[in-house]
Amino acid sequence: MPRSHYDVVIAGAGHNGLVAAAYLARAGRSVLVLERLGHVGGLAVSARAFPGVDARLSRYSYLVSLLPTKIVKDLGLRLDLRRRRFASYTPAGDTGLLVDNEDAARTAASFEAVTGGRHDLAAWERFYGMTAHVARQVAPTLLEPLRGRTALREVVGDDEAWRDLFERPIGEVVDERFADDTVRGVVLTDALIGTFADTATDLLANRCFLYHVIGDGTGDWNVPVGGMGAVTAELAEAARRHGAEIRTGAEVLAVDPDTGEVTFDDGAQHAVTAGRCWPTCRPPCSPGCSGRRPSGPRAPSSKSTWCCRGCPGCRTPPWTPPRRSAAPSTSTRAATSSPRRTRRPPRGRCRTCRPPRSTATRSPTPRSSARGCGRRGRTR
Repeated sequence: MPRSHYDVVIAGAGHNGLVAAAYLARAGRSVLVLERLGHVGGLAVSARAFPGVDARLSRYSYLVSLLPTKIVKDLGLRLDLRRRRFASYTPAGDTGLLVDNEDAARTAASFEAVTGGRHDLAAWERFYGMTAHVARQVAPTLLEPLRGRTALREVVGDDEAWRDLFERPIGEVVDERFADDTVRGVVLTDALIGTFADTATDLLANRCFLYHVIGDGTGDWNVPVGGMGAVTAELAEAARRHGAEIRTGAEVLAVDPDTGEVTFDDGAQHAVTAGRCWPTCRPPCSPGCSGRRPSGPRAPSSKSTWCCRGCPGCRTPPWTPPRRSAAPSTSTRAATSSPRRTRRPPRGRCRTCRPPRSTATRSPTPRSSARGCGRRGRTR
């Protein structure tokens, strides 16, 4: 006979709902998760996007950074997260700005080619040394009760970092520290993705930037093998393993805060009672859930996903020896002019994307939905 009362009912089986369900069930609570769609995952899902290609690509959310290692260990998640080598690649004029986190000389050569000197490289190293310190200090607090301003400033323990990352507009700080507009644009990418904030005046851009650089104490953005759906599938399995019940195709219709009654529809209407009901989706009063289209722009940024059997052939010219080249990972809003059109090299022999001779014998890794040509590396 179906159960009629639960300690907790969770509305929405996205990643937040699934983590909550797994922890609550692990603690011995009876948990019911209700998901309107026919699958779990919310915006962290995978799909076979291309007919005839057996590759599961992330559809919306596509990289992992803000998932703490502690949660992975606590819930026993079996995940394959691949660290990426290249931080970014930005076409600029007849060359491009490459940030290679495993080859400092290569990065230095790229900065010099784009900016004409080493000033911005030194500024880059100082700036990201500061963000690395903040990441190590702040990331552990994300699993604790939210700290107030004074307490968090004490955690950061660096007056310059607090001032430049938390109190001053990030655009003002970047303009002050960096001279080259391409470099400025690369840095500001992390302050703009997913927002319409003005980096020169709006501290919302600072919040966006901080979320991008503090993940798990490193700021790394890792590629999940199997796409983001592999992450949420593991979370769902962990929740079920600990005793949570997950129903898909079950839309929550009403919650009575006085009686704790939750009404939902999975083809027929049902009602259960709960000691707590936790919605992890948008409230039904929001425009998107009431049938009215939200006003204004729907998205501040976009991405494209490629699934390549070989190198797509890049337009950026080859580097001059002894500088080695690398896989382009992303074109940012920092590009100041269109790159020169060059003859497309043969498939698999892109002069820019092919690995250096010294690394050509490395074992390949599965291609992912990360931006770029899918070779082993760290991109953003």
